[in-house]
Amino acid sequence: MKARSVLLTHTILVSSAQAFHSAVIPRHHHFTYFLSRTKTQAKDDEQEDASMSAADMTARDVVVACMDGLLNNNTPWANAGVELCWDYSSDRNRAAQGGSFDDFITYASNPTFSTMVDAKEYSIENVGTFIPGTNTRGAMQTVLVKVQPLNGEERSFLWTMAQERRPPRPGMW
Repeated sequence: MKARSVLLTHTILVSSAQAFHSAVIPRHHHFTYFLSRTKTQAKDDEQEDASMSAADMTARDVVVACMDGLLNNNTPWANAGVELCWDYSSDRNRAAQGGSFDDFITYASNPTFSTMVDAKEYSIENVGTFIPGTNTRGAMQTVLVKVQPLNGEERSFLWTMAQERRPPRPGMW
């Protein structure tokens, strides 16, 4: 019997950059972007200072920051990568996952999301067309990421990014 590769696309709705407004522990992320990253490359880059503010970040920048954090999830503290994703999540996404960081940690351990946590590597496969905001919603953009987990088959994730329209995070993904 011939083995078949299955492409699984999982949509993640993420928006805002709350981490830069309300983080208790300062986070330093180096924003040099690659099409493909390994665990070692992402960890090495964490040692350098941030080179852009949250307001300057694009949808792709936020996904790269989240994926780099997830590659080294427990550095510099337990679940730091999952926490970074939580910090960037929209209020709607947080509510859908239970409303608390502890609930989000539980969600991050599900069989699909957990393939991104401490994965071997990832690559940005495609950045979708920028869709300008309207009177009722912020701008939108998708980012397709291919993840190679430590164990198992590679999996693709479609991150659907939405820019915040209202304070305290207007214009942030």
